[in-house]
Amino acid sequence: MKKWGIGVLAVCAGTTQAQVTQSKFEVYGLLSGGIGYLSNENGKHNLEAISGTNQNPRIGFRGQEDLGGGSKALFALENGFNLMTGTASQSGRLFGRLSYVGLSNVNFGTFTMGRQYEAVKDYLGPVVIASNGVHIGDNDNGYNNLRVQNSVKYISPTINHFNLTAVYGFGEVAGDASVNQVYSLGSGYKNGDFSWAVAYTQFNTPNNAKSPDGAISNDYGSSLLIFNKSAVTKGVGVNRQRIAGTGGFYKVGATDFGALYTNVRYNYLDNSSLTLQNFDLNLVHHLTPMLNLGASYFYTTGKYDVIDKKPKWHQINLQADYFLSKRTDVAITYSYQKAAGDATQATIFGFPSSSDRKQSVLLLGMRHVF
Repeated sequence: MKKWGIGVLAVCAGTTQAQVTQSKFEVYGLLSGGIGYLSNENGKHNLEAISGTNQNPRIGFRGQEDLGGGSKALFALENGFNLMTGTASQSGRLFGRLSYVGLSNVNFGTFTMGRQYEAVKDYLGPVVIASNGVHIGDNDNGYNNLRVQNSVKYISPTINHFNLTAVYGFGEVAGDASVNQVYSLGSGYKNGDFSWAVAYTQFNTPNNAKSPDGAISNDYGSSLLIFNKSAVTKGVGVNRQRIAGTGGFYKVGATDFGALYTNVRYNYLDNSSLTLQNFDLNLVHHLTPMLNLGASYFYTTGKYDVIDKKPKWHQINLQADYFLSKRTDVAITYSYQKAAGDATQATIFGFPSSSDRKQSVLLLGMRHVF
């Protein structure tokens, strides 16, 4: 349930003029959890309680103040947490999901500062979310494991169905602006039932010891991001990661079709590199106003330059999502991944790797939005 607080301030100038401003404040959140069965966790089956089966839990605060003339001041603070344990997500940050303040104008767009999303998440992430799965290791950040802190962000107004976004994250190293620096650009088009977007993001020496609190900090050290270390030299990290992609949706009757392509290149500090390409097709069919059926297929193909390895992964995802009300739903989701080529293990995102090339997970979860 959204809660709004509205304050009105009238400032009189003489006896004939008055300026009225309004402010709004909202508390919002999402709770999601359930149980999951993993077919192969290092060679063994596992049945476990899981936080975020439908969507990652969060609680947030956001607000705006009308400044007049089509301008507003705005802010957002959003905390992520584990529903099953109550612990904070995003490496224990209080407001690790979002933390920003800014200004917005109907004619000139929106400018914000803080910890926030980059353009790939904004424009291409919705296609990945609609697929009810995550590309292996979230290599293209479609699932939003990485936010950009110490950042400035501009979102243009929509003109002729187009808009654009630009993000810059400061590394904050004296004398070398490129250390732990991020820049990101994206543009989207939406007209009726069709939407399409392109986006590019580059992380320069993320989580670098010279700038531990730069644009990309210890989030980049997560074990879920399985490509954040060189396959040639143990323990060696990333010098540069580039993500480029395009994708969107088209609605036909009661079915939403989505497609996505991303190209991700890791350059490691030992001068080796890895290129990954992700191909994603998905659909969501609204069988009834209360029941959605989803299906998707991922294909990821990679190439290491120095060791001449070409790993590949295939993944399918199936979901039935039933809404008990506008704010509460239950879903059952099945994912199956098969490693191919030079890949020796399957690793469905969020779970430990299998002992062989196959892995599947069955999730039963509930979500409540307030």
